[in-house]
Amino acid sequence: MASRPSDSRTLHQVPIIAWASLGPATIHSALGRKNRNDETLLLDADPRSAKSGTLLLGVGTPGEQRFPVGTKAVVIGKDPDADIVLSDPAVSRRHCEVRRTAAGVHIRDLGSRNGTIVGGVPMDSGLLFHASTIRVGETDLYFLSEEEEDVEVTGSEPTHFGAAVGVSPAMRKLFALLERLAPTDLSITLIGETGTGKDVLARALHSRSTRKNNSFVVFDAGAVAATLIESRLFGHSKGAFTGAVSDQQGQFEAANKGTLFLDEIGELGLELQPKLLRALEQRTVVRLGGTAEIPVDVRIISATNRELATEVAEGRFREDLFFRLGVAVVRVPPLRDRREDIPVLIETFAKDLPRPVTFSDAAISLLSAHPWPGNVRELKNAIALAAAVSQTDRLEPSDFFSSSPNRKPEQTLDALPLAGRTLDSIEANAIKQTLIDCNGNKTRAAKALGIASSTLYEKLKKYDL
Repeated sequence: MASRPSDSRTLHQVPIIAWASLGPATIHSALGRKNRNDETLLLDADPRSAKSGTLLLGVGTPGEQRFPVGTKAVVIGKDPDADIVLSDPAVSRRHCEVRRTAAGVHIRDLGSRNGTIVGGVPMDSGLLFHASTIRVGETDLYFLSEEEEDVEVTGSEPTHFGAAVGVSPAMRKLFALLERLAPTDLSITLIGETGTGKDVLARALHSRSTRKNNSFVVFDAGAVAATLIESRLFGHSKGAFTGAVSDQQGQFEAANKGTLFLDEIGELGLELQPKLLRALEQRTVVRLGGTAEIPVDVRIISATNRELATEVAEGRFREDLFFRLGVAVVRVPPLRDRREDIPVLIETFAKDLPRPVTFSDAAISLLSAHPWPGNVRELKNAIALAAAVSQTDRLEPSDFFSSSPNRKPEQTLDALPLAGRTLDSIEANAIKQTLIDCNGNKTRAAKALGIASSTLYEKLKKYDL
């Protein structure tokens, strides 16, 4: 398949939350090609095939379009008379068609110059077996079977995914999606604020995948100096730089046959992004200072607290790398948007405490009303601290948010006297207070502030802290 040209697709054409990208399409090859004009004779019925469904274009975007599949063919192409008209220059005038037959939902290439790809497999004619990705030219469409179209919470969705728990509709819907994504080899990007549990979800995805018996390797792009990232990711050869006294494999090699979790991927510098893209596309790595191409077989899960679509639009993140990492881009909601999960999280974290404690109704109400800018991580730390300093086994509101005898909740930003102060002074004070809170640990402080360690060092120098 031709590489994706940077000017052939705009961001609004990219599926941001790919509910339809739930697994590799399984296709049923055309058999007994007796009469090309009568496609119902070309296929054997299969009980696994989708009987009805919908084609989706621009999934998860404001311009999302849905096209029901009926017995009349849905034609896809550049022809103005096509049912789904695409401006993609790599698409033929009448590229392919999809329609419902007695055997199931049938897709047929109409002699296009670039072919029709279903689940990564070039095909001429076949049946769709649920949740299929269809590529025509450089554009992706998605097919959902009739039973897969309803993505609303029905009450039967899971309330946990690995170590992550939640009873809110948002989390149950998220867990249901991740359950379906986990067994596939699709690249997944988790987007969410610091502390929402993206690393926990990544580990759960690995543990439910076909790679679960192999390595789960974590690479934190925000915690490694820019000069060391290439060596850490791809390895280095002896003598590649001062101190390289022996050959060293990188994280890609360490994760071979398993999963590589690229945490804080939004912090990766532009100069290193082409090298990561090449490794992902070629499935090979070259160690720093070496020449041999080393094959690697890894599933990529990445995470960031940045809006990658915005980063792309502003030139800080490569569009082609965004496409490669974000086959499925999944948003993890902040804790303030799912407050009904707080009581169950309190119960879960309490089980891990070194001593048993209970919570008064007033304490639970206080915790449920707090904005939690640090999300689940902040809640967990607050519970651990309260249990450690409290002199009783029943925690009350006074046990939270301060180490003083008269503990009160912290002020929210809305209540602080910020008007009239410069942004630099606000930022400098936020950094100073966070460093104090983290006992001077700069890595923890950078995490709490939601920035890369390298960015924190730059700001410390800027503000002479």
